[in-house]
Amino acid sequence: MGDPTRGLYNKFEVRRVDGSSEPGGKHHGCEYFVLDLTHDKHAPAALLAYANSCAAEYPLLAADLREKVPPCNECGAASLAEAYEKCHGNGDDCHGSRLWPDN
Repeated sequence: MGDPTRGLYNKFEVRRVDGSSEPGGKHHGCEYFVLDLTHDKHAPAALLAYANSCAAEYPLLAADLREKVPPCNECGAASLAEAYEKCHGNGDDCHGSRLWPDN
């Protein structure tokens, strides 16, 4: 993840492929937060939180994000979508960041 003695800092430069982050564009000057889904053990929990937050308004995006997260070590589901339905559907919260595979 990086240096644990630092907080949030500029580590990446992000630009939009549609050009809207260029000067004069709608997204010029916007701030972005990048997640490393391959190595950061905290990324799955963040991705799942975002998926849950946007699900009502953007259900397809939420489903796609849930599929990007590795399955939970606790419930043995084949995908996060299955794990989400299996555990969260009945009030269980077995999907804390401590249960995701270390990368």
